[in-house]
Amino acid sequence: MDRPRRTLRPTNRSVQPLTEPVVRPVKRKATPEAIDPQKQLKTLLESAKSDLVALDMHDIINKNTWDMLSDDARRRLAALLPRTAFVDARPSIGADHPSVEDTMAVDDEKDEDAAPDAEVNLAFFTDPHFLAAERTFQDHLYLNWFSEAHCARVEKFKEGIKDGTLAAPWKDQVWDRDNVLPAIQPTSSFPLPHEGSARAGIAAEIKLYVLVKNDIIRVGDIIAYKRCFTLSDVTVEKDAIIHEVHPKTYALTIHALSGTAKDLPAHLLSETPTVDGPQPIQSMTITSPTMLETALLELDGRIDRARRPNGNAWKSFTIWRWRGEGFNPADSRGGRENHGTLFYLRACYSQER
Repeated sequence: MDRPRRTLRPTNRSVQPLTEPVVRPVKRKATPEAIDPQKQLKTLLESAKSDLVALDMHDIINKNTWDMLSDDARRRLAALLPRTAFVDARPSIGADHPSVEDTMAVDDEKDEDAAPDAEVNLAFFTDPHFLAAERTFQDHLYLNWFSEAHCARVEKFKEGIKDGTLAAPWKDQVWDRDNVLPAIQPTSSFPLPHEGSARAGIAAEIKLYVLVKNDIIRVGDIIAYKRCFTLSDVTVEKDAIIHEVHPKTYALTIHALSGTAKDLPAHLLSETPTVDGPQPIQSMTITSPTMLETALLELDGRIDRARRPNGNAWKSFTIWRWRGEGFNPADSRGGRENHGTLFYLRACYSQER
């Protein structure tokens, strides 16, 4: 039986009316903003993103590019060059050199800067010192050391060094801070005392008045204090001079300056010191290094009591004393020499007695 065939009907397609093509506006390319020459020069010479970081500086600064400059530009750049960069430069020695007396001075010889029309020695551009200076400039540029933020930090550090509120830590202090020795646990419940520890324990029983009584600390000695407070990033240095010793209690009368000043005035450092002077002198009576440390920190005023960690004050004081020569006004301590820390002098006395 034949199957019925399906009727094929034409599909009804909707007839779309013809429309005109939509004209879309063409986007114009954004015109580049004008570059400020001053800003471009600032980026070139100060920013770490400068193109000078990756270029070979010898391809930029050499004798060929020097010859391409105008006379006025070369004259202005020549004023920045050292005296040895010119053809007529003569080798010389400094005024403080021992051989300066053997040299013969010539009337027409001048040590001043080069004349405006002096000729630059072209070998200067291939001198190893100049090439090293170029590479150093690139290193500093890459590290962003010419930026305004870094220059501001440098100026702040310089001002802090001048007024005594800031100081770079000593390398020994950095080593002690970064290499803290781990605590050694005893191997038994009752460890045997070490010989060195036993000696240190005996020396720790010696008080300050014992050293004064045995003439180890004398009138006229300078007690120099120095301690680094790592939490506050401040190093306190302050000198004090022993003015008087009590005949019965052997307590010390100390003179020092208020504020952050380290050195004592000259009228206190002489063999016949006087208290009168333009700077106010603070007098105090102490019987222990801890008492003296507290008094000096109060005079300095930079470290609050809450931020003063406990420590061995005996290690923070150094005795300075005359050995044979007299008073030296040019020296910051009047010609005195380092006699050792209080901790060292106490240990020596403990071993010798």
